[in-house]
Amino acid sequence: MLPHGPDERPAGSGVSTTGGAVAASGSPAAGNGQTGSGSSAPPPSAPPSTPSAGSAAGSPITLGPPAYTLPAFPFEPGVAPTGGLAAPVVTLDNGRLTAFFEAKDPRNGADVTISVTAEQPVFTGAARETTTRTRNRPATLRTVAVRPAAQLTLYWRESSTQWVRVDTDDTFTTDELVAFADALRPAAVPVPMPFRLELAPVGMPLSTVSKSAVAFRGPSGTISCTLTAARSLDGATLRVGPHRARATRTAAGVTLVVLLEDRGESLVVQVPSPYTISDADLVRFAAGVSPTGNAEPTA
Repeated sequence: MLPHGPDERPAGSGVSTTGGAVAASGSPAAGNGQTGSGSSAPPPSAPPSTPSAGSAAGSPITLGPPAYTLPAFPFEPGVAPTGGLAAPVVTLDNGRLTAFFEAKDPRNGADVTISVTAEQPVFTGAARETTTRTRNRPATLRTVAVRPAAQLTLYWRESSTQWVRVDTDDTFTTDELVAFADALRPAAVPVPMPFRLELAPVGMPLSTVSKSAVAFRGPSGTISCTLTAARSLDGATLRVGPHRARATRTAAGVTLVVLLEDRGESLVVQVPSPYTISDADLVRFAAGVSPTGNAEPTA
């Protein structure tokens, strides 16, 4: 069975949402009462809007209605290995767009992971490499000798902005793997969002979307929202809508943990230094994060 682990970042079509921006220290964006929207004052459950220590030298977060582009995976298999493949699990991981196809026949079939990146994949560890061709382009086949099955990777430059990598195991022969790559068809398979967001950091593109997390990358770090197993809230002092919450500030940034009692889970929002955000705006941001049916907590 194939381990996950392709390289770098997305390419392909997407769906964009738009909206106006609002400064984190300014008036809330239009929305429902849970996020404190529709009023120039914070929601009743929010604490005073006091910035973190050192905010004068930091980079204040600006919040606005989501205006990011949701990426879509640009390929689908035109042929399938023995037993077929299940529907893909599409994720974005630190800019790396991946589609994982699980084998329907785990005994005679093989899992396949296809990744699309802007840069050539980088590998570590020993492997045997041979040159070949696929899709009328030069390609490289890597073989890593491990047990119980050797790992095969075929990669090539699809266009000036796109590298494609296919990972599987030696259930495929070399010719079968090349034929699989040859038969890839254009597609637009969306990345399922684990959350509905009423607000997002302005000017920061999505860098990670998985079943448990969403992250936005800015020039000074990544702002993330993660669904986890329920965490202890000793000393909780905040309210995020109907939920108890605790904010912890350190030199590394601020972490807000919201206990979602109705789900038996927690929402963890992390804003790294040098970004700054007040408790009121942190609460307002978190109040607009709602898990979808796609969401699954991390351990």
